[in-house]
Amino acid sequence: MSMSRNFIFAISVFVVSIQMVHAQLPSLLLLSDDSLYRQSNALVLATGEARLGSNSLDISFMKKMVLGGHIDKQQISDLYSAMGNQNRAGYQAAGELSFYNFRDTLFPDPTWGLKATLGTNYHGAASFNPTLFSTIFQGNQSFAGDTIDLGPFSLQTQSWQKFGLGIFNKKTLSGITLSLVEGQSFQSLIVQQADMHTSNTGDTITLAPAGDYWRSDTTRSGWANGSGVGVALDLDYNLPLQNDMGMISISVRDLGFVKWNDASEQYALNHKAVWTGLDVNPWLQNHGDTLSKPNVEDSLVTDRRQGAFVAPLPLGVHLRYMKRFGRNNYYEAGWSIWPNRAAVPQVYAGVSHSFSNHFMMSGRLSLGGYTRWGLGAEVQWMPCGTWIVRAGTNAIGGLIFDAAHGRDGYVSIGRSF
Repeated sequence: MSMSRNFIFAISVFVVSIQMVHAQLPSLLLLSDDSLYRQSNALVLATGEARLGSNSLDISFMKKMVLGGHIDKQQISDLYSAMGNQNRAGYQAAGELSFYNFRDTLFPDPTWGLKATLGTNYHGAASFNPTLFSTIFQGNQSFAGDTIDLGPFSLQTQSWQKFGLGIFNKKTLSGITLSLVEGQSFQSLIVQQADMHTSNTGDTITLAPAGDYWRSDTTRSGWANGSGVGVALDLDYNLPLQNDMGMISISVRDLGFVKWNDASEQYALNHKAVWTGLDVNPWLQNHGDTLSKPNVEDSLVTDRRQGAFVAPLPLGVHLRYMKRFGRNNYYEAGWSIWPNRAAVPQVYAGVSHSFSNHFMMSGRLSLGGYTRWGLGAEVQWMPCGTWIVRAGTNAIGGLIFDAAHGRDGYVSIGRSF
């Protein structure tokens, strides 16, 4: 079985289309003295969020790779010269609709209610070294006569939908949700080593990879297409501080897995491949009227196995601490970790000012994740005490400057009735 060189190139190009997600409940719901929404029958909350980030690639480069445009040699050289030993990029986009039932339920304790959720998620991540980037975008001329290692590098894309049912505390909105997961698609390329030798004359390239490529059923496409099925657990624990001085929040997202169906494929990349350039002389000399084309090997040989496999969802753990100072101000700190993603742990700190029980503005500085750092801002508004609107970004610079390394935005809209 073989995989086309075009696929390998597509894999390398993908590292430019990269994102992540803001994961916790709007803090105004937990801090406001107006609890009118808790006295209603239900709360419906819709959220949408996405982030694009890299610690080495900037917005200008990513836009041109995805949307088209000329990338000059100087820009590529500048990006390459600023790269570290291992570089990362990642994305996650998500949308979710949640229904909180505040009416009395069958539970003995009336403070507990039922919750239902419907969500869709798209995630991708890549890690790569500078040598791989240079070889793809600057060529291999400088490596003539040498053997270089393009690894380690990895790429993973995954999309899935969740249909959840859970319980929550009506006072704190703490809760647990168990979801049926419908896997939409999955790809994972992990290469531990990829030695590439270029001949002195540049007419022969030898590639010796060591890695694995896994992908889900390619005959199915679209939302909730049945390529895989699994389960996921989401947790929220919100602890109010004494005297309404603030809160501590812990959230766990996508603790679960998907079993991809029997039409899924697994490839072992463990064979040496040789590409030889064309010599036109044999076509033109001593062949009379007949031209014979030399054999050209242009594919990567792999060992293929078809069958079901289990893969974890991209787990996220988030901690937030907010404490009041003065009458209407809060300082905030937190961190997020993603144990099975290419992102490094992210930490942030910020300040919020509450203009009233219904309106709050915040500013934050974050470090880590897929990008380097970001300066963010957020607005939360509860008109009439029955609506909740939140909008913000963790990377203001990315919305303005193409030289930034991250771009994101998130919005929540909810209504109690």
